[in-house]
Amino acid sequence: MNRYLSRAEKANLTRLMLVFNELEYAIKDYEEKMKDVDPEFMKDLRSCKTWGYKAIKRRYDFLEKDATIDFTRHVKHMDVVFVPSDKAVKYHNLVKDMSGSLVLPMEDFEKLYSGFIPKTCGKCHKKAWKECLIREIFRKYGVEPVNVNAKNCPYSYLEAGIDLEAWAKAWAEENGLKFDKENLWKSDGEVHENVEEPEKENVS
Repeated sequence: MNRYLSRAEKANLTRLMLVFNELEYAIKDYEEKMKDVDPEFMKDLRSCKTWGYKAIKRRYDFLEKDATIDFTRHVKHMDVVFVPSDKAVKYHNLVKDMSGSLVLPMEDFEKLYSGFIPKTCGKCHKKAWKECLIREIFRKYGVEPVNVNAKNCPYSYLEAGIDLEAWAKAWAEENGLKFDKENLWKSDGEVHENVEEPEKENVS
């Protein structure tokens, strides 16, 4: 299996970790707060928890140490929250209002990413990659590696065999655009605000 987690697998593994964590709480509630619980039912629940954690541990064994540390740190800051779909926007706004937090929409983050990657990770082959500040930030925020089988930095485009300049040139030609080597991705010079959907009121 891969030495680093892709975005899709990170989502799946997060779901599994949270599910088995909730299962552990459920088992404790059955044991301490409920009476006349069927023994076979409890046996199956405990077996489910045991085999689930064994599967997760086996996946961990394939990961690089850094990937294991990063994923464990991320999961520790997560919990299962059930939010009705009509309340999702309000819940998001509550998180935005938390002091000391900067909510950066994914679209804006991707603009930053595409702006500096061609000049940094797109050309990087330094040996001291473990000391790289960009890698530190990517690890902190769980940015998906470009090379899940990397032996060195998983964000190195060169090691992944990706030539960003060649890719950008092909993309420009495919879309009928002029290729600009010095500025692979351009802004139109305007600041684009995120459009918020107006809240709809139920009419009875």
